[in-house]
Amino acid sequence: MNISSRAQGFELSSAIDTFVRDEIRTALERFTEEIISVDVFMKDTNGPKGGVDKQVLIRVQMRGRQQITLQTTREDLYAAVRISIKRAKRAVRRNVRKARRFEKLALRRLVADSLGREGPDR
Repeated sequence: MNISSRAQGFELSSAIDTFVRDEIRTALERFTEEIISVDVFMKDTNGPKGGVDKQVLIRVQMRGRQQITLQTTREDLYAAVRISIKRAKRAVRRNVRKARRFEKLALRRLVADSLGREGPDR
């Protein structure tokens, strides 16, 4: 799982970068086989004026060309990162479960079809 982080409107300090990477690794470690990359884009929309303007966009590239993108805006950058990662984890988990359900269904159909054709009638 490749993790990249970028900032716009402020300098990306090593503390913020380390925090983002550690939080993502911890939250998504169960799904490392299903995830190709995670891109985190952080933006301070109002600049130094303050207010609810720290925006975090997370893009998760899944295997099978599926992409999950979500965005959160909060006053505190760290809170926005945590909330975004929590939402990304739920979305990835839902995506993986759905894919596994389809795989099981396809396997059941394949087994049923093969048993139906190789029955005692032939």
